[in-house]
Parts: sequence; structure tokens; C-alpha cells
Amino acid sequence: MNELSKLRPIKPNIPITQSGHFDYRWLILILAVMLSVFIFFYFRKYLQIKKEKKELLNLIDNPKKFAYEFTKKAKKFKNKKNEKLLEEILLKLKNYKYKKEVENIDQKTVKMIKNYLGVK
Repeated sequence: MNELSKLRPIKPNIPITQSGHFDYRWLILILAVMLSVFIFFYFRKYLQIKKEKKELLNLIDNPKKFAYEFTKKAKKFKNKKNEKLLEEILLKLKNYKYKKEVENIDQKTVKMIKNYLGVK
């Protein structure tokens, strides 16, 4: 009996208040803002690349200027799939750069360029 008297009585649970918990609404808001910023910059870059491709194709009627601009800007659009196609196009465009009088770019080369740029 002596040992039982040394035991302390069980105390009731202490209620937990709401103020001690993290508010997940702020986390959701921060993630939503970060996602929105990411989407904005991704589409801005996508639209800028699309605009540059369209500007390049608008120059195709001026073969000499197109050859120089394409050589300067085409490396932006290069990837593993179209690397050889770019080299082939650049070899064909070399003829248009260094002549004083040039004729229009042949349709086969134009088709290759559109295929490289991903424009139909």
C-alpha cells in the first residue's frame, strides 16, 4: 500500500488552441503566386521565340539578308534532333551570303528551313 500512495493522480488533457497551428492558406497563396510567375515567364519566352521565327520567315523574300540573319539567330532553335539539318541549311545558305546578286532561295531549302523552325 505504501507504493500506491507514492503514485500521482492522472491530470486531464490540456486543450490545444488554434493559434498554435500553421495557417496553410498562406502556403497555398505563396505556391499559387510562384506558379503564376513561372507560367508567365515560360509563355513569355515561348511567345518571343515564336515571334523570332516568324520574323525570320518574313525575311525569306530577301535571300541575302535572310542568310545572314538565319545564320546569326538559328543556333537558338538548335537541339539534338535538328543539329544535322542546321548544318545542311547553313551550307546551302553560304551561297547566298557572299554573292553580289543572288536569286531567290529554292523551294527545297525553304522547306528545310520551315521544317527546322517547326513552322508549317
